[in-house]
Amino acid sequence: MPVSYGLSQNPEIFMPSYTSRKRSRVSSSDSGSFNGRHEPASLNLFDKEQLAKLLIHALKELGYENSAITLQRESGGIQVESSVVQKLFHVIRTGQYQRVTLALLAQLPSKYGTLYVEGMQLSMDSKYIQEDCSMKIDNIISQGTDWKVVVAQMEQELKNFENFWQATGKAALHSQTLVRLITIVEVMVLINREIFLELIFEQKDSPSAVLFLRNILRKYIQLWDSLLSLENEFLDEDATFTPENLLREMTTVLTSPLGSAQRSSVWRGSLEKSRETLIEEISDYINPNDLVPRGRLLTLLKQAIRYQRSQGAFSISDDNDNELDEQMNVDGEDEDLTYQRKFNLLQDNTYNFQQIKFVEEKTLVQNVDEIWYLQFSPDGKYLASASSDSLTDRKIMIYDVESDFQVYKVLAGNDQCILYLSFSPDSRYIVSCPFNEMANIYDIHSKGEPTNINPATRNGIVAEVIQPIDSFQIPNQSSPTATNSDVGSSTCGGPPRIWCCDWFHTPEHSGRFIIGSPDREVAIYDMNKKSILFKLSGSTLQPSDSLTSLNQPLTEQFPRVHDLKITFDDKYLILMPHQGNIDVYDLSQFPTVDMLEKNEISMDKVTMTRFSRLGVQRRMTCVSLPQLQDPTNPLSSLLLVSLQSNELQLWDFKEQILLQKYFGQRQEQFIIRSCFGYGNKLIASGSEDGKVFLWDRINGNIVGVLTAHMADRPVPSGSTRKFGKNCNVVVWSPKDKPLFASGGDDGYIKIWKVVKE
Repeated sequence: MPVSYGLSQNPEIFMPSYTSRKRSRVSSSDSGSFNGRHEPASLNLFDKEQLAKLLIHALKELGYENSAITLQRESGGIQVESSVVQKLFHVIRTGQYQRVTLALLAQLPSKYGTLYVEGMQLSMDSKYIQEDCSMKIDNIISQGTDWKVVVAQMEQELKNFENFWQATGKAALHSQTLVRLITIVEVMVLINREIFLELIFEQKDSPSAVLFLRNILRKYIQLWDSLLSLENEFLDEDATFTPENLLREMTTVLTSPLGSAQRSSVWRGSLEKSRETLIEEISDYINPNDLVPRGRLLTLLKQAIRYQRSQGAFSISDDNDNELDEQMNVDGEDEDLTYQRKFNLLQDNTYNFQQIKFVEEKTLVQNVDEIWYLQFSPDGKYLASASSDSLTDRKIMIYDVESDFQVYKVLAGNDQCILYLSFSPDSRYIVSCPFNEMANIYDIHSKGEPTNINPATRNGIVAEVIQPIDSFQIPNQSSPTATNSDVGSSTCGGPPRIWCCDWFHTPEHSGRFIIGSPDREVAIYDMNKKSILFKLSGSTLQPSDSLTSLNQPLTEQFPRVHDLKITFDDKYLILMPHQGNIDVYDLSQFPTVDMLEKNEISMDKVTMTRFSRLGVQRRMTCVSLPQLQDPTNPLSSLLLVSLQSNELQLWDFKEQILLQKYFGQRQEQFIIRSCFGYGNKLIASGSEDGKVFLWDRINGNIVGVLTAHMADRPVPSGSTRKFGKNCNVVVWSPKDKPLFASGGDDGYIKIWKVVKE
């Protein structure tokens, strides 16, 4: 029988309905319906002025200037940009920064409204207000920037704002006014940053840039910081545009050598590009009714195509689809970099997009008992399987993916059934976690005894049986120096059992992994030192010289850990008990290998804090993370949880939000494992009826149900166990997007591929 945590009630299996609503035909009376101005009645759904703005803006972006002007004239002079916005953007494009005043910025139609504070305009120097109010775009002459005048103007505006702030004070500002005031100051900071960068990169005047940073830009940043401190909602720890980060960035620009990466990362390469970037940044603050956002029509078209795709129950869509999010050919780049595929705007893109099917490529029959665990190596070259083989100690097989899935190595030395496997980041080492207390580490490339497990073929390889290079257990607290002879049942005082494992992924923690136990213990093991560095445990365990514990509240026991995962950036540790809460711990401050080698920190001083807690409060069988390489990927906080109630749940573990549920598979009493797949667009899981279920990750609809492990298999000679029909595990290749594998109680491993029709 497969692994079970115990029987549970048999809840009803919920199957979502995917019946799509057909579009009704337009009646003859509706098809010719027009209002009194001969406009289609459907246009009443939209604001006519907004629609005209969108069309004018789109025509300009497409390069049809004359058509845009004609439409603008026919619409009665509708402006895509308000007059104040036009003034500010023309000032920036021509470099006439001396015409930027706080009075002008106070007139900007921001997303939070125009700033009207009694006394603000009166506190400004009337000379600049009158000059600005009477200014027309035609009067601005494109000429070289007078930097002395610009610096003097920015200094004057700084004094104007300081005087206003001192006279008004924070007590006179309500929250809405404060938000608008912060908007103005942030825009002023952006403009002053551009002035600073132009002094360095365009004028090559570092001394003036230093003085400008010290006397003006830094003070604007300080004002900005003081305003933010009054409005807690704006204090975002993950934001990159903050007073502290900006000041550090500008200081780095000054101290970095010419041509360095630090300098090139803040300068766009040319004066024109830099100013246009500034305009784009300021545009984010403007009310869309007064400034049509760049690429707005393209954004709406992308949304329409995604919606069309989502209507097909057997299509795959993704918010991060490269075909949609890839930028068009800009800034004179090679035309070959433009879209290779054109989307049809004259008809829906639903039925012919990524229609897929799932094809069984191969069945691996070398295992003689139930498959309980599968894992691809990080480089995608190997597939490891763990079975409950009761005939020998050879329960783990390593298949060579690139050699037609022939057996590469057979891992011996496991007396107990194997519950869990984990590959090292370099795909060389693998840890096996059995039912008992002893875990083994293997070097899959080590030499061993040849075996004829592979069938004789022309390009066949000779598999080898290898032994572990290291074995270890978690020392019992009452016996920290426990040896192999001390191994026994943990319920009788023996060392904790080891049921799950995951490796650190970054070079800073090379050779380390974390193991979890249902006996309320988690430990960090260093393969190079062959020792346990750190133990997380309940309040009954106290720190010692060699082992450090996580101090839990006296009223809260450390959980019985049945599964764990380390995020690919090594910042978070996720612990899953059989039932209750999933806890996420902060790993970012854990000492690196270099820190310990240089004695920069003592392990008895190390602590680990809980970052978040997910209140699942139901029986769980496994957790899975998406396959990622980029820490900025928006999917980096996703966590998939399999439940013993015929359900999977998708969580955001950082925000502690349940995002989606997946139904259809049967999972009531055994450990069934699931995963992300197909570039994280799919969710895949086994089922107790022997099938593989696949869902669209975003929409939750079933896109495939595969008959996988339902056929009877003859019982091998010498075995008394009858094969079942569970599909226990599904895993996806991290390198070959269409490739995945499933393992079941029939002892077979099925190799599958996603094929586009």
